[in-house]
Amino acid sequence: MDRTRSSGFTLIELMLTVIVVAILAAIAIPSYSAYVVRGQRAAAKVGLEQAAQYLERNYTANGCYNYAAPSDCANQTGTALALPSSLSSAPTDGAPAYTYAITLAAAAGQTFTLNATPCGVTGANCPSGSNTTFTDTVCGVLSLTNAGAKAATGTLGSVTCWER
Repeated sequence: MDRTRSSGFTLIELMLTVIVVAILAAIAIPSYSAYVVRGQRAAAKVGLEQAAQYLERNYTANGCYNYAAPSDCANQTGTALALPSSLSSAPTDGAPAYTYAITLAAAAGQTFTLNATPCGVTGANCPSGSNTTFTDTVCGVLSLTNAGAKAATGTLGSVTCWER
């Protein structure tokens, strides 16, 4: 009696392979998602610092943060200063995930607070083509003031959010 050996995989071998792949995916997908959020957050922090530098240059040249001409700063009238489009959202390449807003104090344009709001947050005024599903529940809205104070509204804490 001549028996031939069949080749291929048994059902047990196939199931073990599926289980191993599922375990690897369960570990890799959340880690990847966390790195994507951290990358978007890093781009937002860089953009906030660039916007702050832009405002500081305007302050040095004109005497206030809120207007773009010395006479407008002196009179506190005229066309309000706006961030250039290159500093209005982050990241600058691809679909924006954060939008920036300036809050100026009423004290003759002598202080500012910049906020980076994730585009997935209700009320975020993001440009068209933005990633409107992006949220950062860990750090939330990032803030930077003219004095260099850094803050975050999320659960992780301001210091940790700005260090990571």
